Amino acid sequence: MKRLAVLVLIIFAFDAEAGTTGRIIGRVTDENGEPLVGASVLVLGTPYGTMTDANGEYLIHNLQPGSYDIQARVVGRQEVSAYGVAVFADMTTFQNFTLGFGEAGECVIDVTAHRELITFDETASVHVITREDIEAMPAATLYDLTSREPGLLHAGGAVHVRGGRAGEVVYLVDGIPMMDPTTSLYDLDLPLSAVSEISVVSGGFSAEYGNAQSGIVNIITEDGGRDYSISTDFRHGDHSVIGDERINLADLTQWEDQMFRSSVTDGEVSVSGPEPITTHLLPELGIEIPGEASFFATGEYVTYGHDGEDSRGNWDNTWEDRLSTYLKLTYRPSPGTRIVLGGYYSDSELGWRDWSWSRIGEPYIDDGDTLYPGQEVDYVLPTRFKESISFNAALTQTLSSSTFLELKYNLYSIDERYRLRQSWGGFVGDGFTEDDWYAYNYGGAPVDTAGFHRAGTHPWLWHDSESRIHTARADITAQVGSHHQLKGGYEGRFYDCRAEDVYGVVVNPNLVTGWHGEPTMHSAYIQDRIEYTAGLMVNLGCRLDRFDSRYSSEGAGYVLSTEVEPDYYLSPRLGVSHPITDRDMIRASYGHYVQVPNLSLLYWGSDVGYGPGSAELQGNPGLDAERTVAYELGVKHMFDQRTLIDAAAFYKTITGLVSTEFDETSGYYWQFVNSEGTGTSQGVEVTLTRVFDDYWGMDLNYTYSIAKGRTSSALEEYQYGSGGALLDDVYLDWDQRHMANAGLRAGVPRGEGPELGGYHFLEGISAYVTWSYGSGIPYDNASHGTHPAFRNQKRYPFRMNTNLRVSKDFWFRRVGGYGRSLRFTLYCDIFNLFNRRNIDRIYNVAWYDADMDGDGEPDHDPTGPLANPAAWSPARHIMFGAGIEW
Repeated sequence: MKRLAVLVLIIFAFDAEAGTTGRIIGRVTDENGEPLVGASVLVLGTPYGTMTDANGEYLIHNLQPGSYDIQARVVGRQEVSAYGVAVFADMTTFQNFTLGFGEAGECVIDVTAHRELITFDETASVHVITREDIEAMPAATLYDLTSREPGLLHAGGAVHVRGGRAGEVVYLVDGIPMMDPTTSLYDLDLPLSAVSEISVVSGGFSAEYGNAQSGIVNIITEDGGRDYSISTDFRHGDHSVIGDERINLADLTQWEDQMFRSSVTDGEVSVSGPEPITTHLLPELGIEIPGEASFFATGEYVTYGHDGEDSRGNWDNTWEDRLSTYLKLTYRPSPGTRIVLGGYYSDSELGWRDWSWSRIGEPYIDDGDTLYPGQEVDYVLPTRFKESISFNAALTQTLSSSTFLELKYNLYSIDERYRLRQSWGGFVGDGFTEDDWYAYNYGGAPVDTAGFHRAGTHPWLWHDSESRIHTARADITAQVGSHHQLKGGYEGRFYDCRAEDVYGVVVNPNLVTGWHGEPTMHSAYIQDRIEYTAGLMVNLGCRLDRFDSRYSSEGAGYVLSTEVEPDYYLSPRLGVSHPITDRDMIRASYGHYVQVPNLSLLYWGSDVGYGPGSAELQGNPGLDAERTVAYELGVKHMFDQRTLIDAAAFYKTITGLVSTEFDETSGYYWQFVNSEGTGTSQGVEVTLTRVFDDYWGMDLNYTYSIAKGRTSSALEEYQYGSGGALLDDVYLDWDQRHMANAGLRAGVPRGEGPELGGYHFLEGISAYVTWSYGSGIPYDNASHGTHPAFRNQKRYPFRMNTNLRVSKDFWFRRVGGYGRSLRFTLYCDIFNLFNRRNIDRIYNVAWYDADMDGDGEPDHDPTGPLANPAAWSPARHIMFGAGIEW
């Protein structure tokens, strides 16, 4: 089997490259519908172009997402141009031309720059968020933008797609996976001004996408243009992370008097255009550099939460200062060559939200009339530090009119630290050895009669994690004849990750653990997009992944003593689409998907282990990949050129999910293992879209789904302490039966609307309202660990939320009346417009289900005995913003 896998790897020696470019295809005919052979088709303002073949057909590929002007011409006939042809990543745009013998000159076709409502070669469930959507929606983060897509559920700070666990979604930035390998979560603070397009693939993704079980979020960044452009955006308003009415404890008055409303300030600046050194400086010195070079640069600074109160007036230590920057250089030495260099840097400092520490720093009375001082938050709660760096280089080379090659390299670095400050300077534990940590006197953290911490030290004394991921890939795409597009490639990922943690214990020695892993992953795929003349499209592919944990038991903290061999995974994929009419199409897909567990589950405790009797967790470098087999059937119908309905049914089986198991032989530790149970997820999604035109647009979607399995997280067995007793399948923590989203946009484009004195006084006014609904997700019974058979048999109340953005654009001509217009934008975002109280988390199930007021019904108070306001979703909060673009 190993020899076979290696043979397949050699045969498929191509790259695991995710689609970051699109293509335009079409046909050029005369007025009678006969093909025009040898007609020129050009992408105006770019070096791209081609000629039609014997059937009058043309193909222009390797185009960055965006809007293009396309011109078709042939000697003796009228030139025809299509303005505003939209290209999207990994998709095909169709544009036909008819060239007649009309009057000399150019005939213009105005094309609305939006995605075609029906893409007949699409075999996956893909939802595209364009730059126009990003600018129009009431959204502050990437999660806000993607949370409204069908099948996506945001719960507990994580994203679940079609019933999958958190971490089963891969986030790509320009085709490169940008995930924290220790958690399998997206942790990049990329400024939204750097994003050109986002495509969310929730099912049926092809063989080029790997190490993902549930979905793909493909983020395409902006390119610099041929003209200089500057844009700024500044936002300020209420900050809200937790919510409930203020907790009126008897002796909290002094603390309340010191609080002010917490706010957030967020500013972005971006600059793009021709690269000035090669474009202007060097030519002035007599040095001519062939080709074209451009750049795009952006920076964002965010600060919030320092005044210690959320939007409902509660104490909140969730503050942050963050600086994020992104730079992209693009050089085209010739029409067939594109070189990209890019870099990303982010540095942030964050507070520590923990309601049980909310009264630190406040003098308090205890033991009669004795006044005891508290401690300052800075010296009790950890401060979190996070630094992320990314560097990438890419070469795209056109080998012929039908073939191009892509080479890419990326280095992604993530450093994260938790530190406790000392009043005399520095941090607790600076310069400590492992023995020093064992001997350190934690001292505990005393609480008052209300259950709140007044003094002491947080038990998480120290955290250090470092991750370095090198990614190298090569990808080739070739159009073979008019029916086959072959694509394949190779990807290598090389990890160097480590982590150290210290937890304070009052009686026993402090818990000290650490791990270090240097695994490698090699991947290969090949696929064929077969397009038949009748419109039938088949996407057939296969993927091979090889993962090597490179674990050696020598000198490690594990009880595991055997060496771990590399694993090989073969994943076939099949997708089919077929037009029924010019307004209807059907699609189906089948695929095997695998994903390696996050590295902390493999290596936890490998450098520093726990002693006998501690009954703590150990990693398992021999973990197998988690596997999903997914099926999908979808149909689309276009009512008119603006309105589309899309329906899809899906079914998934999931095996090998990571769980925990108590080692009966040693009798003192738990270890991560692959569960023998099988999870299932099934459902139906329906989407109705009306493209924004004639002053309005809308999007509606509804999802019905069921997600069942043995455990909802890798730690559930351990948390129950059941020793393998969780053998029944239950509704998973994120099983949301009904989910609905709606968006309604209304606005007046530039130069339209009623006139008064020759001025369109309503132009630029826009309103975008979004609404979401979700039925209740399950929660556990109060007897945690006693009756595992009754897990997740109760449900949260339903959730509902409404957000609104209102904006006004103003346009001004540049001085002298030439060049691009300056656009000035004012906007207001209102989150949770109707101030609805949704439950985010039940902190104590017994308290929630108890009848404390004696009315015979449960009180359903999710805040628990300590009245933790983080149980509630954010209250209504408002952001005001202004932007300038020219």
